[in-house]
Amino acid sequence: MNTFLATLLFMLPTPEPLQTSSDAVLAKRAQEVAALVAAEPKWADDLFDAAFLKAVPPEQLKTLCSGIFGKLGAIASMPRTESTSALSAKYEAIFANGSVMPVTLGLSSAQPHAIVTLWFGAPAPGIADLPAAIEMLKALPGQVSFGLYELTADALVPLAELEPDRALAIGSAFKLYVLGTLISEISLGKRKPEGIVRLENQYCSMPSGKLQTWPRGTPLTLYSLATFMISESDNTATDHLLFALGRERVESMLGEMGNSAVERNVPFLSTGEMFRLKLTTKGLLADKYLKMDAAQRRVYLEGILVETPLSADSIDSELLSKPSHIDTIEWFASASDLCRAMDWLRRATESNKVANLRQILVVNPGLDVSKKHFEFIGYKGGSETGVLNLTYLLRARATGDWYALSCGWNDPQAALDETKLLGIVTRTLNVLGKLGEAKAEEARRK
Repeated sequence: MNTFLATLLFMLPTPEPLQTSSDAVLAKRAQEVAALVAAEPKWADDLFDAAFLKAVPPEQLKTLCSGIFGKLGAIASMPRTESTSALSAKYEAIFANGSVMPVTLGLSSAQPHAIVTLWFGAPAPGIADLPAAIEMLKALPGQVSFGLYELTADALVPLAELEPDRALAIGSAFKLYVLGTLISEISLGKRKPEGIVRLENQYCSMPSGKLQTWPRGTPLTLYSLATFMISESDNTATDHLLFALGRERVESMLGEMGNSAVERNVPFLSTGEMFRLKLTTKGLLADKYLKMDAAQRRVYLEGILVETPLSADSIDSELLSKPSHIDTIEWFASASDLCRAMDWLRRATESNKVANLRQILVVNPGLDVSKKHFEFIGYKGGSETGVLNLTYLLRARATGDWYALSCGWNDPQAALDETKLLGIVTRTLNVLGKLGEAKAEEARRK
């Protein structure tokens, strides 16, 4: 229930030390990478390390680069945005048509400093400022809810919004509310992060994640389950944590964390329940569920539904290919709701007792977000067919200011072209980072 799309070609460690000027070597290789994006890509024999070409055969590389050229044209320039080591850096490939694509490049330390790492991210239209980002979001089909806020001592200050209070399906971003419940329980002294939960068959779900393949009875701490839940969007970790805390306890946290769609989220579904309702028995269980009131649904979830088998064999693959009840059987929140949730998590983890739980949010940053601009990059997203959500908690490196960004996109009629939103949000975060630098520079001048 959580996806990210990028072109990860191959990565090897980039050892030290340098034998020649790193800036000159990287600049030369970056120019050669830019030239690869052509109708008929070709390169010198010394451009790629042998291990790279073993993992990524030349024909595959040519197909990738010519495909980028066919969609975006040639790369007009490729400025460096961040140095990650002496022989690796991040770039922005700027295309002749104005599109922008993040690129990561890494070289070997030995002569001739051949490429060992090459990564092309999701392309996006060039976005100069926040109003331009909003215009791009308006052009997407379906429904969008977007909010970007500075988090002050007593308020969320809007920087850019588009239907920020429109509640949409959010996929695995709902796991932020489960994390918030755990933090609340630990803060109140009712639980400890090292508390043990053992894997049980009835709470084992489907991927994403890997815990569903682990032996039943395996002991895991609450902290470990929360880390799997957020960093890998592990559904089995999520369901074990949800039921360890209690469904109604999690429901009680929705309002406290700022969710405005509480009634639509009750009963609060587990991922296993979602899979059973929407993707088994040709969707008949979903139709039955929708005819029940909230009380009947709760009884049904805790009784009859758990008897429905859940495995790869029981999932109807045809139902995976199109949106299914995304406006009625899902988890719901608006962009402003999720930014309030991130702000709640930020405030709730100020104390030493639970401060380390905030770090769970940074294990997987989702998109390629610049560490040059942000010293804290907290993320959770979610997706299913027709649903995509990206939610961030950020702290600017230049100013120390906190921000929250959330963008939800739903289309009940068709699968989403996820790369479009990934690109827009990536560029929006880049704009935000530059605004932070400009703010810090202005403060220095004063």
